[in-house]
Amino acid sequence: MNRNSESLKLAVPVNKTDHIVGPETAKVVLLEYGDFECPTCGQAYPAVKMLLKKFEHRLRFVFRHFPLTAAHPNAELAAEAAEAAAPSTNSGRCTTYCSRTRRT
Repeated sequence: MNRNSESLKLAVPVNKTDHIVGPETAKVVLLEYGDFECPTCGQAYPAVKMLLKKFEHRLRFVFRHFPLTAAHPNAELAAEAAEAAAPSTNSGRCTTYCSRTRRT
């Protein structure tokens, strides 16, 4: 893809139901479909935190729940708990819950 190409578009655009960290004006959006019980998702979390710190004003991180219940029986409950912790204004409570849930 060259610099003159149209930007890639998400099938489901980022919206108010997503959990978002970072400015709306960021040139790069990192979208994770995650499962709180997934070890790979948990391993990725420190890297995401590092990227957000390093590219604070240029990166927007968006999290969407994708519980893999066949492999992780409590993942759906964890996703529901995160949603219950998050107000409709998305003011950061889910982010706090997510951070606590993903500690390694």
